[in-house]
Amino acid sequence: MTMKQNQTTYTGDIVAEHIDPSREYTNENQELVFTDEQHAIWADLFAGIHQPYLLEHLCREYLNGLALLQLDPQRIPTVTHLNERITPQTGWRIERTAVRYTLADDWYKKFAQRIFLITDYLRTRDQMEFTPEPDMFHDIFGHLPFLTQKFYANIEDKFAPAYMKATQEEREVIKRLAWYSTEFGLVVQENRFKVFGAGIISGRAELENTIMEFYRLGRDNVIDYSRNIFQQLQKAFLANKNDLYRIIDGVNELHQKGQMSSGEQGWNVVHALYDKLGISRKGYFGGEVILVPFNVETIARIPKTVYAFNPMFFVCESLAQMDELLDSYLKPIADRS
Repeated sequence: MTMKQNQTTYTGDIVAEHIDPSREYTNENQELVFTDEQHAIWADLFAGIHQPYLLEHLCREYLNGLALLQLDPQRIPTVTHLNERITPQTGWRIERTAVRYTLADDWYKKFAQRIFLITDYLRTRDQMEFTPEPDMFHDIFGHLPFLTQKFYANIEDKFAPAYMKATQEEREVIKRLAWYSTEFGLVVQENRFKVFGAGIISGRAELENTIMEFYRLGRDNVIDYSRNIFQQLQKAFLANKNDLYRIIDGVNELHQKGQMSSGEQGWNVVHALYDKLGISRKGYFGGEVILVPFNVETIARIPKTVYAFNPMFFVCESLAQMDELLDSYLKPIADRS
Protein backbone atom coordinates (compact mmCIF):
# COMPACT_ATOMS: atom_id res chain seq x y z
CA MET A 1 0.00 0.00 0.00
CA THR A 2 1.19 3.52 -0.71
CA MET A 3 2.14 5.28 2.51
CA LYS A 4 3.82 8.45 3.70
CA GLN A 5 7.24 7.26 4.72
CA ASN A 6 10.94 7.82 4.52
CA GLN A 7 13.90 5.73 5.60
CA THR A 8 13.39 6.29 9.32
CA THR A 9 9.72 6.93 9.98
CA TYR A 10 6.45 5.24 9.24
CA THR A 11 3.11 6.82 10.04
CA GLY A 12 0.97 4.58 7.90
CA ASP A 13 -1.11 7.35 6.37
CA ILE A 14 -2.28 6.33 2.91
CA VAL A 15 -1.36 8.77 0.19
CA ALA A 16 -4.13 9.49 -2.28
CA GLU A 17 -3.50 8.13 -5.76
CA HIS A 18 -4.25 10.71 -8.42
CA ILE A 19 -5.34 8.58 -11.33
CA ASP A 20 -5.95 10.24 -14.68
CA PRO A 21 -9.68 9.59 -15.29
CA SER A 22 -8.84 8.39 -18.78
CA ARG A 23 -6.81 5.56 -17.19
CA GLU A 24 -9.70 4.37 -15.01
CA TYR A 25 -11.91 1.63 -16.35
CA THR A 26 -15.33 2.29 -17.83
CA ASN A 27 -18.21 -0.10 -18.33
CA GLU A 28 -16.88 -0.77 -21.82
CA ASN A 29 -13.38 -1.84 -20.79
CA GLN A 30 -13.81 -3.74 -17.53
CA GLU A 31 -12.42 -6.91 -19.05
CA LEU A 32 -8.63 -7.16 -19.29
CA VAL A 33 -6.33 -9.54 -21.09
CA PHE A 34 -3.84 -11.08 -18.66
CA THR A 35 -0.48 -12.59 -19.52
CA ASP A 36 0.34 -16.29 -19.26
CA GLU A 37 2.61 -15.47 -16.32
CA GLN A 38 -0.20 -13.67 -14.48
CA HIS A 39 -2.46 -16.67 -14.98
CA ALA A 40 0.38 -18.91 -13.74
CA ILE A 41 0.80 -16.78 -10.60
CA TRP A 42 -2.96 -16.97 -10.00
CA ALA A 43 -2.84 -20.77 -10.39
CA ASP A 44 0.03 -21.12 -7.90
CA LEU A 45 -1.65 -18.79 -5.39
CA PHE A 46 -4.90 -20.73 -5.71
CA ALA A 47 -3.18 -24.12 -5.30
CA GLY A 48 -1.15 -22.88 -2.33
CA ILE A 49 -4.24 -22.10 -0.27
CA HIS A 50 -6.74 -24.57 -1.74
CA GLN A 51 -5.34 -27.36 0.44
CA PRO A 52 -7.39 -29.56 2.83
CA TYR A 53 -5.15 -28.80 5.82
CA LEU A 54 -5.85 -25.07 5.35
CA LEU A 55 -9.45 -25.15 4.10
CA GLU A 56 -10.61 -27.03 7.20
CA HIS A 57 -9.85 -23.92 9.27
CA LEU A 58 -12.01 -21.58 7.15
CA CYS A 59 -15.57 -20.78 8.18
CA ARG A 60 -18.33 -22.77 6.47
CA GLU A 61 -19.86 -19.68 4.83
CA TYR A 62 -16.65 -18.99 2.94
CA LEU A 63 -16.45 -22.59 1.71
CA ASN A 64 -20.09 -22.45 0.58
CA GLY A 65 -19.41 -19.20 -1.27
CA LEU A 66 -16.25 -20.53 -2.89
CA ALA A 67 -18.26 -23.41 -4.36
CA LEU A 68 -20.89 -20.99 -5.68
CA LEU A 69 -18.31 -18.65 -7.20
CA GLN A 70 -16.85 -21.46 -9.34
CA LEU A 71 -13.40 -19.93 -9.71
CA ASP A 72 -11.09 -21.46 -12.30
CA PRO A 73 -7.98 -22.67 -10.42
CA GLN A 74 -5.87 -22.01 -13.51
CA ARG A 75 -7.07 -18.64 -14.80
CA ILE A 76 -8.01 -15.19 -13.48
CA PRO A 77 -11.80 -14.83 -13.75
CA THR A 78 -13.52 -12.22 -15.86
CA VAL A 79 -15.72 -9.55 -14.30
CA THR A 80 -18.62 -11.04 -16.23
CA HIS A 81 -18.05 -14.45 -14.64
CA LEU A 82 -17.98 -12.89 -11.16
CA ASN A 83 -21.11 -10.79 -11.64
CA GLU A 84 -23.05 -13.72 -13.10
CA ARG A 85 -22.47 -15.63 -9.86
CA ILE A 86 -22.71 -12.79 -7.33
CA THR A 87 -25.43 -10.38 -8.48
CA PRO A 88 -28.27 -12.96 -8.68
CA GLN A 89 -27.40 -14.13 -5.16
CA THR A 90 -27.06 -10.83 -3.27
CA GLY A 91 -27.58 -7.89 -5.65
CA TRP A 92 -23.95 -6.77 -5.35
CA ARG A 93 -21.80 -6.33 -8.44
CA ILE A 94 -18.11 -6.12 -9.19
CA GLU A 95 -16.15 -3.36 -10.91
CA ARG A 96 -12.48 -3.32 -11.78
CA THR A 97 -10.37 -0.30 -10.81
CA ALA A 98 -6.91 0.93 -11.78
CA VAL A 99 -6.41 2.36 -8.28
CA ARG A 100 -3.98 0.26 -6.24
CA TYR A 101 -5.36 1.18 -2.80
CA THR A 102 -8.76 2.87 -2.71
CA LEU A 103 -9.24 5.55 -0.05
CA ALA A 104 -12.07 4.87 2.39
CA ASP A 105 -14.22 7.80 1.24
CA ASP A 106 -14.19 6.57 -2.38
CA TRP A 107 -14.57 2.94 -1.29
CA TYR A 108 -17.72 3.62 0.73
CA LYS A 109 -19.27 5.69 -2.04
CA LYS A 110 -19.07 2.54 -4.16
CA PHE A 111 -20.33 0.42 -1.26
CA ALA A 112 -23.41 2.66 -1.05
CA GLN A 113 -24.15 1.59 -4.63
CA ARG A 114 -23.52 -2.07 -3.70
CA ILE A 115 -20.40 -2.12 -5.87
CA PHE A 116 -17.30 -4.00 -4.74
CA LEU A 117 -14.06 -2.83 -6.36
CA ILE A 118 -11.32 -5.22 -7.44
CA THR A 119 -7.94 -3.94 -8.50
CA ASP A 120 -6.15 -4.74 -11.75
CA TYR A 121 -2.91 -5.40 -9.85
CA LEU A 122 -1.60 -8.93 -9.19
CA ARG A 123 1.24 -9.60 -6.77
CA THR A 124 4.62 -10.71 -8.08
CA ARG A 125 6.45 -14.02 -7.58
CA ASP A 126 8.38 -12.69 -4.58
CA GLN A 127 5.09 -11.90 -2.77
CA MET A 128 3.42 -15.27 -3.18
CA GLU A 129 2.90 -16.00 0.52
CA PHE A 130 1.94 -12.49 1.58
CA THR A 131 1.51 -9.10 -0.03
CA PRO A 132 1.21 -5.93 2.07
CA GLU A 133 -0.94 -4.43 -0.68
CA PRO A 134 -4.36 -5.82 -1.58
CA ASP A 135 -4.19 -7.31 -5.06
CA MET A 136 -6.77 -8.96 -7.29
CA PHE A 137 -6.15 -12.39 -5.74
CA HIS A 138 -6.96 -10.96 -2.31
CA ASP A 139 -10.01 -9.15 -3.66
CA ILE A 140 -11.37 -12.13 -5.61
CA PHE A 141 -10.29 -15.21 -3.66
CA GLY A 142 -10.54 -13.59 -0.22
CA HIS A 143 -13.69 -11.46 -0.43
CA LEU A 144 -15.86 -12.49 -3.33
CA PRO A 145 -16.91 -15.99 -2.18
CA PHE A 146 -18.56 -14.20 0.75
CA LEU A 147 -20.44 -11.82 -1.56
CA THR A 148 -22.50 -14.77 -2.78
CA GLN A 149 -23.80 -15.06 0.80
CA LYS A 150 -26.72 -12.89 1.89
CA PHE A 151 -25.56 -12.57 5.51
CA TYR A 152 -22.24 -11.12 4.29
CA ALA A 153 -23.92 -8.73 1.88
CA ASN A 154 -26.06 -7.55 4.80
CA ILE A 155 -22.91 -6.93 6.88
CA GLU A 156 -21.30 -4.97 4.06
CA ASP A 157 -24.53 -2.99 3.64
CA LYS A 158 -24.13 -1.64 7.18
CA PHE A 159 -20.86 0.24 6.65
CA ALA A 160 -21.57 2.83 3.95
CA PRO A 161 -24.72 4.40 5.47
CA ALA A 162 -22.91 4.87 8.79
CA TYR A 163 -19.67 6.07 7.22
CA MET A 164 -21.45 8.76 5.20
CA LYS A 165 -23.01 10.29 8.35
CA ALA A 166 -20.11 9.72 10.75
CA THR A 167 -17.75 12.30 12.22
CA GLN A 168 -14.09 11.98 11.27
CA GLU A 169 -13.35 10.29 14.59
CA GLU A 170 -16.22 7.85 14.09
CA ARG A 171 -15.01 7.12 10.56
CA GLU A 172 -11.69 5.93 11.96
CA VAL A 173 -13.55 3.52 14.25
CA ILE A 174 -15.70 2.32 11.34
CA LYS A 175 -12.59 1.57 9.29
CA ARG A 176 -11.18 -0.44 12.19
CA LEU A 177 -14.45 -2.35 12.61
CA ALA A 178 -14.36 -3.29 8.93
CA TRP A 179 -10.68 -4.22 9.18
CA TYR A 180 -11.12 -6.51 12.17
CA SER A 181 -14.27 -8.18 10.88
CA THR A 182 -14.27 -8.63 7.11
CA GLU A 183 -10.49 -8.40 6.68
CA PHE A 184 -9.02 -10.05 9.78
CA GLY A 185 -11.93 -11.49 11.72
CA LEU A 186 -12.29 -14.92 13.28
CA VAL A 187 -15.43 -16.77 14.35
CA VAL A 188 -16.20 -19.78 16.53
CA GLN A 189 -17.92 -22.68 14.78
CA GLU A 190 -18.27 -26.22 16.19
CA ASN A 191 -16.23 -25.05 19.21
CA ARG A 192 -13.22 -24.29 17.02
CA PHE A 193 -11.69 -21.03 15.87
CA LYS A 194 -12.42 -20.52 12.17
CA VAL A 195 -11.01 -17.90 9.82
CA PHE A 196 -13.49 -15.33 8.51
CA GLY A 197 -11.34 -12.40 7.33
CA ALA A 198 -10.36 -12.14 3.67
CA GLY A 199 -6.95 -10.71 4.58
CA ILE A 200 -6.06 -13.92 6.41
CA ILE A 201 -7.62 -16.25 3.85
CA SER A 202 -5.82 -14.76 0.83
CA GLY A 203 -2.30 -14.73 2.32
CA ARG A 204 -0.83 -18.19 2.91
CA ALA A 205 1.76 -17.02 5.44
CA GLU A 206 -0.88 -15.06 7.36
CA LEU A 207 -3.25 -18.03 7.25
CA GLU A 208 -0.67 -20.56 8.40
CA ASN A 209 0.55 -18.29 11.23
CA THR A 210 -3.04 -17.87 12.42
CA ILE A 211 -3.74 -21.61 12.33
CA MET A 212 -0.51 -22.28 14.25
CA GLU A 213 -1.78 -19.93 16.96
CA PHE A 214 -4.93 -22.02 17.30
CA TYR A 215 -2.73 -25.03 18.07
CA ARG A 216 -0.33 -23.07 20.29
CA LEU A 217 -3.17 -21.92 22.54
CA GLY A 218 -3.94 -25.57 23.20
CA ARG A 219 -0.31 -26.62 23.59
CA ASP A 220 0.38 -23.84 26.10
CA ASN A 221 -2.79 -24.60 28.09
CA VAL A 222 -4.41 -21.25 27.36
CA ILE A 223 -7.39 -22.95 25.67
CA ASP A 224 -8.79 -26.41 26.44
CA TYR A 225 -10.59 -27.47 23.25
CA SER A 226 -12.72 -29.98 25.14
CA ARG A 227 -14.54 -27.06 26.82
CA ASN A 228 -16.24 -23.87 25.56
CA ILE A 229 -13.40 -22.03 23.82
CA PHE A 230 -15.07 -18.63 23.56
CA GLN A 231 -15.72 -18.50 27.29
CA GLN A 232 -12.07 -19.37 27.89
CA LEU A 233 -10.90 -16.71 25.47
CA GLN A 234 -13.10 -14.14 27.17
CA LYS A 235 -11.65 -15.12 30.56
CA ALA A 236 -8.06 -14.90 29.25
CA PHE A 237 -8.76 -11.52 27.70
CA LEU A 238 -10.25 -10.08 30.89
CA ALA A 239 -7.35 -11.42 32.95
CA ASN A 240 -4.83 -9.76 30.62
CA LYS A 241 -6.84 -6.71 29.55
CA ASN A 242 -4.69 -4.15 31.39
CA ASP A 243 -1.47 -5.43 29.82
CA LEU A 244 -3.14 -5.69 26.42
CA TYR A 245 -4.24 -2.07 26.62
CA ARG A 246 -0.76 -1.02 27.76
CA ILE A 247 0.64 -2.62 24.60
CA ILE A 248 -1.98 -0.95 22.39
CA ASP A 249 -1.30 2.43 23.98
CA GLY A 250 2.44 1.91 23.57
CA VAL A 251 2.03 1.15 19.88
CA ASN A 252 -0.23 4.17 19.53
CA GLU A 253 2.44 6.39 21.06
CA LEU A 254 5.01 5.03 18.61
CA HIS A 255 2.69 5.76 15.71
CA GLN A 256 2.13 9.32 16.86
CA LYS A 257 5.89 9.84 16.93
CA GLY A 258 6.32 8.23 13.51
CA GLN A 259 8.54 5.52 14.95
CA MET A 260 7.01 2.50 13.26
CA SER A 261 9.69 1.90 10.65
CA SER A 262 7.41 -0.22 8.46
CA GLY A 263 4.28 -2.32 8.64
CA GLU A 264 6.39 -5.43 8.09
CA GLN A 265 8.55 -4.72 11.13
CA GLY A 266 5.71 -3.64 13.37
CA TRP A 267 5.40 -6.87 15.37
CA ASN A 268 9.12 -6.73 16.22
CA VAL A 269 8.44 -3.28 17.69
CA VAL A 270 5.59 -4.77 19.71
CA HIS A 271 7.89 -7.46 21.07
CA ALA A 272 10.30 -4.76 22.17
CA LEU A 273 7.39 -3.08 23.93
CA TYR A 274 6.75 -6.28 25.89
CA ASP A 275 10.25 -6.06 27.30
CA LYS A 276 9.94 -2.34 28.02
CA LEU A 277 6.62 -2.85 29.82
CA GLY A 278 7.75 -5.98 31.66
CA ILE A 279 5.18 -8.24 29.97
CA SER A 280 6.27 -11.86 29.66
CA ARG A 281 6.02 -13.34 26.18
CA LYS A 282 4.34 -16.58 27.17
CA GLY A 283 0.87 -17.95 27.76
CA TYR A 284 -1.73 -15.57 26.35
CA PHE A 285 1.05 -13.37 24.93
CA GLY A 286 3.23 -16.26 23.73
CA GLY A 287 2.37 -16.35 20.04
CA GLU A 288 2.63 -14.28 16.90
CA VAL A 289 -1.08 -13.47 17.08
CA ILE A 290 -3.15 -12.25 20.03
CA LEU A 291 -6.76 -13.44 19.91
CA VAL A 292 -9.27 -11.06 21.49
CA PRO A 293 -13.05 -11.35 21.78
CA PHE A 294 -14.63 -8.95 19.28
CA ASN A 295 -15.62 -5.78 21.13
CA VAL A 296 -15.99 -2.19 19.96
CA GLU A 297 -14.16 -0.68 22.94
CA THR A 298 -10.89 -2.48 22.22
CA ILE A 299 -11.13 -2.10 18.45
CA ALA A 300 -11.72 1.66 18.82
CA ARG A 301 -8.55 1.87 20.92
CA ILE A 302 -6.33 0.37 18.19
CA PRO A 303 -3.93 2.89 16.61
CA LYS A 304 -5.01 4.65 13.42
CA THR A 305 -2.39 2.66 11.58
CA VAL A 306 -3.49 -0.93 12.05
CA TYR A 307 -1.04 -2.46 9.58
CA ALA A 308 1.78 -2.73 12.08
CA PHE A 309 -0.52 -4.25 14.66
CA ASN A 310 -2.10 -6.95 12.54
CA PRO A 311 -1.10 -9.73 14.95
CA MET A 312 -4.20 -8.89 17.01
CA PHE A 313 -7.24 -10.69 15.59
CA PHE A 314 -10.75 -10.41 16.99
CA VAL A 315 -13.00 -13.41 17.51
CA CYS A 316 -16.81 -13.45 17.42
CA GLU A 317 -18.74 -16.16 19.21
CA SER A 318 -20.87 -16.45 16.06
CA LEU A 319 -21.59 -14.51 12.90
CA ALA A 320 -24.92 -13.52 14.44
CA GLN A 321 -22.98 -11.94 17.30
CA MET A 322 -20.76 -10.10 14.82
CA ASP A 323 -23.89 -8.73 13.16
CA GLU A 324 -25.25 -7.52 16.52
CA LEU A 325 -21.98 -5.92 17.63
CA LEU A 326 -21.55 -4.08 14.33
CA ASP A 327 -25.15 -2.88 14.55
CA SER A 328 -24.57 -1.57 18.07
CA TYR A 329 -22.08 0.97 16.71
CA LEU A 330 -23.11 1.50 13.10
CA LYS A 331 -26.90 1.63 13.21
CA PRO A 332 -27.26 4.66 15.53
CA ILE A 333 -24.94 6.61 13.25
CA ALA A 334 -26.70 5.50 10.07
CA ASP A 335 -30.09 6.43 11.57
CA ARG A 336 -29.15 10.06 12.22
CA SER A 337 -31.32 12.60 10.43
